[in-house]
Amino acid sequence: MKKVQLVLCALGLLLLGACNDIRTTESIPLPEHPRPDFERTQWFNLNGHWAFTFDESLAAKALSANDCSVLDQSILVPFPWGSKLSEVEDKGDIGWYGREITVPESWKGKRVFLVIGASDWDTQVWLDGQEIGRHQGGYTPFECELKDVRFGGKQQILIKADDTSSDAHLYGKQGYGNARGIWQTVYLEARGENYIKSLHFTPDIDNSNVKVDVALAAPAAQGESIKLAFKTGDQDAFTAEIGGQDKASFTVPIKDQHLWDIDDPFLYEVTASLGEEDEVNTYFGQRKVSVMPFPGADYNYVALKNKPLYLQLCLDQSYHPEGFYTFPTDEFMKNEILLSKKVGLNGNRIHIKVEVPRKLYWADKLGLLIMADTPNFWGEPVPEAREDWE
Repeated sequence: MKKVQLVLCALGLLLLGACNDIRTTESIPLPEHPRPDFERTQWFNLNGHWAFTFDESLAAKALSANDCSVLDQSILVPFPWGSKLSEVEDKGDIGWYGREITVPESWKGKRVFLVIGASDWDTQVWLDGQEIGRHQGGYTPFECELKDVRFGGKQQILIKADDTSSDAHLYGKQGYGNARGIWQTVYLEARGENYIKSLHFTPDIDNSNVKVDVALAAPAAQGESIKLAFKTGDQDAFTAEIGGQDKASFTVPIKDQHLWDIDDPFLYEVTASLGEEDEVNTYFGQRKVSVMPFPGADYNYVALKNKPLYLQLCLDQSYHPEGFYTFPTDEFMKNEILLSKKVGLNGNRIHIKVEVPRKLYWADKLGLLIMADTPNFWGEPVPEAREDWE
């Protein structure tokens, strides 16, 4: 596929030992937590230089010897190989990443997970030579539990990303530059024995409440509950009994609701806790996007807060010439939203890409609507590709 030049819609290291444990935020790209909508306090950013190779024989040696130092290159995670910011040229379809990790002693008694924001396309993960997980798909986050973790001890992580071309893959805008391998933040996270798998808020501004859907890793113990503590919005804490269930839905009343608006993007910040086992920081906007007839006319408008809104959107390519799918800094993503607002837009359409969560956070935080495409195919999709798209 030919590379094409584009103008971004909104206007647009020092080499450390690749197997060393990189911790300071000054030495790693994108040090911020990648999920403001689902953030635990105990986490550890693994962005930075990793050992890397396209050579399968070196990867096999690294696996058998449990030593990533035998890999012959270094790559800056989370930038996809082939991009300038990754520091690795696109010279292969399969890349192998390796680094040493040390899980903090303070996490003893917790379950530990490796989380990868996105990696294209078929990704396998090993811990000390033992495979612990595999994921197929290029745009969604996935995780692997480190069941044989040694708290305070050094261990080896090896990741294989196979991006061999296939009609089963969603390619999206990779014609502008292939986003190959890992392209979103990689991190470790500590959780309780049981933990919150997902948490979703559906605001109902007409009835001054919000529906909450929660899923757990396993059924909650009898008498256990989910507690929501509001950090903004002057709301009372809410507790829902969930004993014996691994999924639950409940409705939380919102007093004197503060509606989200483009010019007043107020967010309710919430800490959700499952007893003493798990705690997640998240947020939601009390808003409603709908369709309604334009007053005095027979055609429909998109409405925000039950008021017609004249949409002024641009096509946001959401692509960086040096990082491809991955933006160089959090500040850059924030400025993409600010620039859109400064030129008078009230929304962006993300073009054939699943957007980076932190950029969506800045849209929520700063007041910009987002319309999003699903990544597409270049050619007629096979059944597996249709299933992936759906």
